[in-house]
Amino acid sequence: MFLTISDKSSTALHLLLCINIYYTIFWFILEIVLFIFKYYHLPYATSAFGIEISMIFILCFNEFIREFFCIKGNLILQNNHLIVSIIYGIISIIGFIFFLVWQSYIQRAEILLSTIGLTLITIEILLSIITMILNRRAMPVLTKEQKIERIKQAQVRFQSSIKTD
Repeated sequence: MFLTISDKSSTALHLLLCINIYYTIFWFILEIVLFIFKYYHLPYATSAFGIEISMIFILCFNEFIREFFCIKGNLILQNNHLIVSIIYGIISIIGFIFFLVWQSYIQRAEILLSTIGLTLITIEILLSIITMILNRRAMPVLTKEQKIERIKQAQVRFQSSIKTD
């Protein structure tokens, strides 16, 4: 992209979001398996099991909405999308804290899974805030003459690379 001065989208944020998509799927599957195990081996109150299972689906859906807005906001450099993803991130943090502390029966695997999820979301929120701050700075725009000059320079470099090969 030699026609722009710099690219302000965060590569670290994008990679972390891609990892988190797979982690969310992994977390969802393991939580469902753990809840099936707990349903057959532990005595649940009548309404607690249904509420906790529905929380898994709500949290997973919330995570995918947050990741969508964060990826979109990062790639098209829109702070509005990043703000929406931060709001959904706070909701996700509350959901993971529920599975870490407030659910009926907490297993060690769930503590590990929820801690990893909380860590990923916290780092993504921090990187989103940093990206928003960087996006607020005025990005210098090249004039038409500067773009033409850069294209000419690129053509000269290309021609010289052909001659040397």
